[in-house]
Amino acid sequence: MAAPYPKPKEQRRNRTAPARGEWVDLEPLEEPILIPYNRSWMTVKERMWNGWRDDPVTSQYSSADIMAIEDLAERWEEMAFADRDRRMDRLGLTPKGKRDLRWRTPNEVKTIKKAAEKATVHSIRAVGADK
Repeated sequence: MAAPYPKPKEQRRNRTAPARGEWVDLEPLEEPILIPYNRSWMTVKERMWNGWRDDPVTSQYSSADIMAIEDLAERWEEMAFADRDRRMDRLGLTPKGKRDLRWRTPNEVKTIKKAAEKATVHSIRAVGADK
């Protein structure tokens, strides 16, 4: 006896609850959420800040998140690398942070859509002679 064929996707049941919720697809920013760079910050911080300003992640920020990222920028030179990295992860400013928060960048969304368009599933059912 052959194994049962898979059900169509719309009929499948997944009894396992998602571990951390659904993914959020981030759209490119029309205009930056963060304030312009503060000239009292140093050069490395300026490049980091400008990168953060252009990141679609900032569209998901609350006012508390904006204050946290401003605090991160102000204390950048004082902080140990591990502390910087940990705070950037929690704000979704690193690839790991985006994955942990289940946020997809616009490039990831495009890649997933292209892959879905290429993958055409044809369901066939093979019926054999009973013995």
